[in-house]
Amino acid sequence: MARSRPVRDASPEEAAAPSPGPRPPVRRPARALRLRDFPGVAPVAVFGIVFLYLPILITTVYAFNDGDSALVWRGFSLRWFGEVAQNANLVNSLVVSLQIAIVATLVSTVFAILFALSVDQLRARGSGIATAVLAAPLVIPEIVLAVATLGFIRMIGLQPGLLALMLAHTSFCIPFALMPVRARLKGLGGSYFEAATDLGASTWQMFRRITLPLLVPGIISGAVLAFVISLDDFIISNFLSASGATPLPVFLFSLIRRGASPAVNVIATLLLVLAIVVTTITFLQSQRRSRQHA
Repeated sequence: MARSRPVRDASPEEAAAPSPGPRPPVRRPARALRLRDFPGVAPVAVFGIVFLYLPILITTVYAFNDGDSALVWRGFSLRWFGEVAQNANLVNSLVVSLQIAIVATLVSTVFAILFALSVDQLRARGSGIATAVLAAPLVIPEIVLAVATLGFIRMIGLQPGLLALMLAHTSFCIPFALMPVRARLKGLGGSYFEAATDLGASTWQMFRRITLPLLVPGIISGAVLAFVISLDDFIISNFLSASGATPLPVFLFSLIRRGASPAVNVIATLLLVLAIVVTTITFLQSQRRSRQHA
């Protein structure tokens, strides 16, 4: 006959310890979504990329065409680069576009900085209304803005020309310069400014030593965006251009109407190079500032 083991009384520590419950289920990490999980997306994406960048590649290659047609290859040559450099009307239109873009970029960027800093002092409702009014050019059709601007400058006695183009481009570029600055300012939070106020910094010292350096990435992004938008604009420029003040997009359109010349490809290639250079410099500056603040 088997002897039964004596039952041992539980110690106070064991009695006080909670009884182990059921183990929680082990959660497996969620599987990352892959492109193959969305059938049909890859071909559409490839088609979109090809449709977007292949014409740019063809335009760049045909800028070195020796023939008189922009679409018929006759051999490699730098002939049309010389033709463009010697075209006085084209060079004048490029200078006009650069003047308009530089003035519009500087004025719109300064206005965007001042607006972004002041709108945060308003109440929530007032801030939303002010931002909506200033951002209206983003949603209003540009043809409407062009007609309204032309009528307004006629009403105040101003004729189409360089000054009218500068004023119109400046007002049109303000929302584009404002968006990166406002986003950067919202991402900073209020800790920097509260600390500066506790240390006794004045408003000007706070702006010069804290706010402005921290806003530099947003300011650069907004300025580049405003510059590109102004340089690329056609509708407003077409309505407000005049003899001797013809922006480059309007001049290019007149060239295309006369016939597809390789000069158009050369100008497009030069503008593409300019955009790449500006974007690269902006990116390198942002990376350098990020490393300095890291």
